[in-house]
Amino acid sequence: MMNSLLNTFQLLKSDPISVLSKRFNLPKDLKNPNDIIQHLLNTGQVSQEQVNQAMQLRNNPVIQQMFHLR
Repeated sequence: MMNSLLNTFQLLKSDPISVLSKRFNLPKDLKNPNDIIQHLLNTGQVSQEQVNQAMQLRNNPVIQQMFHLR
């Protein structure tokens, strides 16, 4: 499970559109993470609350250490 999560995270870092397109409807021309988030919000595919929760999770020190963020 942890290896799968780490592999997905590495793929997400290298090719976010490919990973996210498996779950969301995204145009191929989006490259910037902020543009991706804005598109998902604008099209109702995610809520602002979901974005906020993801950002809180990303800013969690345990998660940052686990994925070597920052």
